[in-house]
Amino acid sequence: MAFNLTVDDFDPLVAYSNYGDWQTPNPQDNPTWWNATQDVTGSQWHQDTYHLTTVSGAQASFNFTGSALQIFGGTGANPNYTVSIDNNPSTLTTANNTAGRTLLYGNDSLPFVPHTVQITNHGGGLLLDLFVVGTKLGGDGATFTNTTVDDRSTQTLSFQPGGGWTQQTGDNFFNQTSTYTGAQGANVETNFTGSAVWVYGDQVNDHGSYTVYLNNTAVGTYTQRSGCANGYAKSCEKLHGLAFFAGPLPQGQHQLKIVNAGTNGQGQQTFFDFDYLEYTTPSVWPQLAVAGASTSAGGSASGTNTGSATSSAPATTSSHKSAAADGGFGTALLAVVAAAWVVRKVVS
Repeated sequence: MAFNLTVDDFDPLVAYSNYGDWQTPNPQDNPTWWNATQDVTGSQWHQDTYHLTTVSGAQASFNFTGSALQIFGGTGANPNYTVSIDNNPSTLTTANNTAGRTLLYGNDSLPFVPHTVQITNHGGGLLLDLFVVGTKLGGDGATFTNTTVDDRSTQTLSFQPGGGWTQQTGDNFFNQTSTYTGAQGANVETNFTGSAVWVYGDQVNDHGSYTVYLNNTAVGTYTQRSGCANGYAKSCEKLHGLAFFAGPLPQGQHQLKIVNAGTNGQGQQTFFDFDYLEYTTPSVWPQLAVAGASTSAGGSASGTNTGSATSSAPATTSSHKSAAADGGFGTALLAVVAAAWVVRKVVS
């Protein structure tokens, strides 16, 4: 049965070539807007976030298993970018878009196998907002039983070491609770029977890398560092980030384990937040199911913000100028972005 996976531009599943190549709003200004409608946010962008670049060579990428992909965002008056699926580049032409979100790329006839997508800017302006993946989590006519596991579900979850994790509370967490760690090698583990699993957690600029294992196989390394390029700090907090997704998975029970790196390349302590996870169990399992690393969604891009998964292809980047420069992006789209900021100040 067809299913659309929505991946926001801020989600850890998307990897960016370098933080300094991209401009983003600060989700900490309005922490509840990850779940707000447009009439509340006054913004045309999904969850009122975006990643905007004018840097030639700036890249974003992630992995997915599915037969369809749509990428939404914006361009200036002279769009110049390419999208590569599995290292097969396609030079794109699109209608000049200076008035809001548009379809940057769409393909509904991909083979239903693992893919890597990379989008590269070539000197014009590029804004990334949302990725939608068409996949299949159940067989024809399937119904689904969804199960949510909160961080306090100790009968289901195992946090190791026990003293390496800290429980916290807050109105914006699921069930008002979350659990985090800054300990190197600290991990959370669970078993579930389902065709797909989603993991959610907080993103902050003092968070860092974590590795995900499925059935004792490492399937990807991602980062919960948030997207604002203002250095290592407890800043730029984004709630409800999609830390991991896997699907479709073969029939049976699966073991999920997430391990915190605990440090970055500068020797600073990094954290991982676990808020909750969800998994779905179909009444009819999908026939086209793959196991292990090929099921994971994640990204691989060179630079400061690096995520990787087994099936990802390497990306290269060359930063020639500051993302703050206009670089031919077009004042009209910049005005649209500025207008979104004005609206959100009025609403808030």
